[in-house]
Amino acid sequence: RPQYLVVGEVRGQEAFILFQAMATGHTTYSTMHADSVRSIVHRLENPPINLPRVLLSALNMVILQSQVMLGDRMVRKINKIVEILGVDPDTNDLITNTVYEWEPAGDNFKFLGHSVLFEKIMDRKNMSTDELKEEFKRRTEIVQWMVKKNVRHYKDVASIIAAYHKDPEGMIKKVRGELYA
Repeated sequence: RPQYLVVGEVRGQEAFILFQAMATGHTTYSTMHADSVRSIVHRLENPPINLPRVLLSALNMVILQSQVMLGDRMVRKINKIVEILGVDPDTNDLITNTVYEWEPAGDNFKFLGHSVLFEKIMDRKNMSTDELKEEFKRRTEIVQWMVKKNVRHYKDVASIIAAYHKDPEGMIKKVRGELYA
């Protein structure tokens, strides 16, 4: 029983297995080509994938990205982070909540004020809003530090995540010492 399932790009029937795993409580990660939540739904519900709408409600988050010009370079940027909250019983449409949007003018991300997943995490971990914000800040600093250190290999990323979970205070002191030095 794996803790996480990682499937490369989904294009066909492998998506059914991925969504069945999600529906039974497994954490899964995958990619697909689509430029919006609507496009994702269309691709998943039509051939060759043909997933039933009820399985799509197993999704809880979608990250949309695209290639954009940033200065003189073409880069991949996350455009939006969207939560999937369920299926509307009257319309059968997915209920979504956009949590973050990228603002190209300043090349930054705007929190749109509400996240159901953050609320679930706070409930599950018995955290206050301030505690969640502080934890999110620490994890953001760790990702920024990994970018600065050019940490790219999955084993190195996994090692850093494990070190943080084992000793959060020690890891954040190391990161802050090097990140802000």
